[in-house]
Amino acid sequence: MLDALNVIFIAANIAAQTLNVVANADEDILIQKDVKVYAVSMTEQAPMWSKKCKYEGVMVEYARDWEEEQLSTGTILPAEPDKPIGFALILTKERCPEKEERAIFNIGSSPSSPFFGRKYVIREGNAVDTRDFLSQKEEDRPKWTPQVLRTIEAEAPKNPAAQHFLDEIRSRTAAADAITPQQIEIKAEEAQPADTMPTQEPQPDPTQAGNEQADPGSIN
Repeated sequence: MLDALNVIFIAANIAAQTLNVVANADEDILIQKDVKVYAVSMTEQAPMWSKKCKYEGVMVEYARDWEEEQLSTGTILPAEPDKPIGFALILTKERCPEKEERAIFNIGSSPSSPFFGRKYVIREGNAVDTRDFLSQKEEDRPKWTPQVLRTIEAEAPKNPAAQHFLDEIRSRTAAADAITPQQIEIKAEEAQPADTMPTQEPQPDPTQAGNEQADPGSIN
């Protein structure tokens, strides 16, 4: 699925990435037995008087399936793939006032974790800081990313939220397949900031405008 994501968001979304999003959960989401993927809706964290964007996505249970070094001691902690430690957040849609809906792929982690006694995936108002997936170097992306995508695929046959996520990704893949290499190149060029300030035409000195006539032979 990671290859599919690269195709989708490089081809179809390269000029319209949402690099950083801090969003608040719209409602409490209770942890349910044997459920690993949850639909989520969130609202942009912004001043009360501003028009806020809305987001949709999924939250997915994950465990630490990688070794981890404790920097203070140098101890290598073994992977614990059967011990859930948190929920990953993937935002896939952005709806902002007076703008068209956009496809995004921002990832982050919920501050709530499914430890013993924890009842919620996330609480209403909890903020999650997310970053655009493709804006990050591969080594900086969360180590849970491949696991979470595998979980979504495995849960899809019995989980509506996971199935909806896969259907959306497949529809974007089909749309990306229809984009030509020329269109991708144009989008990439549009996404690049200008290297230099645009050249400005010299402006006449207003103090001299009424005192002398411009020499026609001197105009380029």
